[in-house]
Order: sequence, then structure tokens, then C-alpha cells
Amino acid sequence: MFVSDLVLYFGFMKEDPLFFLRRCFASSLATITIWVLVFLFGAILSLALPRFAFPAVAVILGLYATIPIRALAIYSMSRLSFLKRSVFTLTGPTLTGLAVIVVVGMSAARIVTALLLASMAGLAFAFTMISVIERYGRRAIGFSPIRMFRAFLTDWLEGRSDEIESYLNELGVETELDTAAFVFRRKSTASVKGIMLVSNFHPGPFLNVGSSVLPYLFQSVVNRRLNAVGLVPHGVSGHELNLVSKEQTARVIEWVLVNMGNAHYDGNATPVTRTRNEIATATSQAFDGCALVTMTTSPYDMEDVPTEVTNRLFGLTHGKFRHVALVDAHNSLTGPATMTPEKVGALEDAALASIQVTAEQSPTSFKVGVAHRHPSGFTLKDGIGAGGISVIASEVNGQRFAYINMDGNNMIQGFREEILDAAGALGFDDGEVMTTDTHMVNGIVHARLGYHPIGEVGSRNALLNDVTETCREAMATLEPCDVGVIAGQIPVTTLGSKSLRGVMNLVYRVSKWTIVALFLMVAAMATLSLLFLV
Repeated sequence: MFVSDLVLYFGFMKEDPLFFLRRCFASSLATITIWVLVFLFGAILSLALPRFAFPAVAVILGLYATIPIRALAIYSMSRLSFLKRSVFTLTGPTLTGLAVIVVVGMSAARIVTALLLASMAGLAFAFTMISVIERYGRRAIGFSPIRMFRAFLTDWLEGRSDEIESYLNELGVETELDTAAFVFRRKSTASVKGIMLVSNFHPGPFLNVGSSVLPYLFQSVVNRRLNAVGLVPHGVSGHELNLVSKEQTARVIEWVLVNMGNAHYDGNATPVTRTRNEIATATSQAFDGCALVTMTTSPYDMEDVPTEVTNRLFGLTHGKFRHVALVDAHNSLTGPATMTPEKVGALEDAALASIQVTAEQSPTSFKVGVAHRHPSGFTLKDGIGAGGISVIASEVNGQRFAYINMDGNNMIQGFREEILDAAGALGFDDGEVMTTDTHMVNGIVHARLGYHPIGEVGSRNALLNDVTETCREAMATLEPCDVGVIAGQIPVTTLGSKSLRGVMNLVYRVSKWTIVALFLMVAAMATLSLLFLV
């Protein structure tokens, strides 16, 4: 099997972008593994029922178990011609069957007959399943789901996102994102020192697709063009607000860069107000007539805060500020979690109480310090995105507060508190630890969540030291600043809740159909072959 697949790879399979050498070997290994398991089952069956002689029963069962699975995988994934896909699908099992005839001395008629029937049944099964999936998928999402699946694999395996983004763009809906960018400038030179972008886009759907990369790209662009620190905490949003392409991501970044030059800059801010209840905690600070609000349920688990919270809080605080920027700190997780109505209500109560206190405070001059670094030795597999650690520190009336942002998808329970304790030891009076919720870390490791929350793997002490040093650097750069807040709505294309449900329903139904149909086909054909051929 390995030898035949190796020869076929160098013969023509290397033309396929998804079937490079390692993947061809993986296909061989999967086929061999299934056949070994079937051989064990056949041996047990022959002991229980002497009529089914070993290894004949195992060889025939193996043909019916491996060819359909192999055919479905190759015909759905490969972009090569029908002939080349057929040759690659059938050559390995055929040579294995012939080897059994030569080595074991089994009846050639039996094996050849079983091979022909298994090949016909396997190919028919693959074509039927692909045809059913195509018809249902086109009705559900409007285009070929098989081609979309190949595009997904091309990105997942090769890192090429253009094709999958083109399909997501077809699924997308026009949306307006609530966005606020807090632009901090040095009073001495009017040069930009740091920008915090708070928007209700969602940093998904996965890997380098859509807005997964937006937090890192924004930080990178701000650093490259302005020599400043960019910081993108997770706004209040769900997966329906994933941007569909990098083109849409670039639109958000350019909106900030274009409008910051026309912003009104003000040299005053309020101190940070923190309020708590039994479940949630929130902070609020006003810059240039806009409230910057953080929300968390830590140390309790938290996940995406529903977008309805934004609408309710906007309504309850109408007239107090010209804009309210809400941050879902996304900073405590032990496992799969949901935001229960109790948690959501507690977050709203804490945020509203904090905003109301801030609205009554008088703004005064302030200082800002910034810093950024990427923790050494940590990668996407460890749950740390390319954006690393960013800190914007503010000082108002002697109160020092650290906005600590880490590029990752949530944070292990308790790590937030460790970071805040370390920041307090440096001289910060308070702070909040936030994550970007980037989905660049999703789908690249075998983990219970499909990714590692920050702090789950790797040296926690080393990571804590990096955060502490970044906070120390931000404090050391505190200086008088002014701030301009760009607030408004950006027209973009997002995945949308209806499209998201359509894709998820399609994946669920196709998976269920495939498993059931494959089991029934293999069982039926194997039973018939055993009855008439053995």
C-alpha cells in the first residue's frame, strides 16, 4: 500500500495541492489501519463461526471496509481527473488483494470477484454521497459544498485563504459595525502613541480567514505606519459577526487610519470606576465624551457576550456619552461554557452601575504609557497569537490603571487575577486583563476546546514575567497625552446568523448521512459477499 501510493504520488498525485507526500502516506496509513482492525475482527469471526475461514473472510471484509472510505475521501478532496482519482483509489487495495492470492494461495476467483464488487460498490457509494451532498448543499448555501470543503482544506492545510474567503463572501450579508477607536497622542509632539480599537466584529471564523487576523493586523499596521502600539480587545460580538475576508478586515483598519486625522483631540479623562456584584465586574473610564467599558465574570467562566447587551446598554445610557465602547474581556475559562441569562444580566448591571458613576465625574488631565512584546517561546499552538502582549496604561489624578491585552482566545481561570496582582506589585492601582479572542489559534492543536486558552500550556511563570515586564515598560513611558475618539459605524460584509446556521446545519446533516450510509453499505455488501463468496 505504501509503495503503490508512493509511486502514484510521484506519477501524478503531486499535481494536486491537497495530496502532498505526507498526505498520501497518511491515506495509506489510514487504509492499512482499517484493514488491520478488520483482520482482527475476521480472525475472531472465524473462531466463532468455522465456516468463515481465515484469512479469506478478513480480506473480503477489508475490501468492503476500505474502498468506500478511500473513494469518498479522494473523490471529495482531490481536484484531479476522474481517471487519476480512480487509479489512486483502487490501486492499493487491488495490489493488496493480488498479494494475498500469491502469498496465501487463496482462490483467485473469490478475491477478484470480491474486488470487483467492492470497487463498484465503493465508487457508487462515493458518487451517490457526493451527488446528494451537492444537491442538498446547493439548496442550503447556494453553491457547491464540495468545492467549499476543498477550499477549506486548502486553507487549513496550506494556509491559502483566498478561495474559502470567496465562498464566505457569497454567503455574507451587509452589516454595520459599531466601532470606536481611542487615539492617544503625546502632548509634546502630537505624535500618536497608542490606539485602542473597540468594535463588535468577531475575530473569526478560524486560522487566517476573515477577521481572525484583524487584531494582529491592526497592531502590525499601527506599529509600522505610526510607530505606535495598537490594541484590539474583544468587543461584544458573536460568530455571526465574523468578517468574511481580509478585504473587509482592511476596510476596518483603513477607516480608523483615515478618520483619525480629522478627530477632535481632548486633553482630559476621568479616573477609572470599578463596580462589582456577585457574578460580574466592570470598569468605566471617559475619554473625549466617550465611555470605555470593560466587563468580565472572572473568576467564573465567560464566553462571547451576546450582542443584545450592546443595544440594551446603549439605550439605558443614552444622553450620558456620545458613544459607549463595550469590551468583553473574555478572560476566564475552564471548559465549554455558555453565557447564561444570569451572567448576562449581572454583566449589564455591573456595566451600567460603572457608567453611571463615570458620567458624574469631572474629567481632568491624564498621562498615557504604552508597551508591546511577544512572549518568547510561545506560538499559536500554545494559544498565543502573533499579536502577543499589548498594554496601555493611564494615569488620572494619581490613579494608575493598566489595560492589558493578550492575543489569544480566552484565558485559563485564575490567570487574570495573577496578572493583576503582578501589576499591582509594580504600582498600578487597578487594571483589567483582556484577550482579543483571535481564532488564529483555533483548529491547529488536538485540545478539548480545539485551542488552548492563554495560560493552559507552556510555562505560566514565564508568560507572567513577560506580561509583568510589558506593564513595567508601559508605566515607565507615562507622559501627558490627549485623546481623540473616532466613533461610528463601518459598512462591512459579515457571515451573518442565517448563513452561519445554514453552514452548520449542512455540516451536521452531511456528517450524519455519511456515517449512516457508509455503515449500512459496508454491512450490506460485506454480508452478501460472505454469504455467496466464502
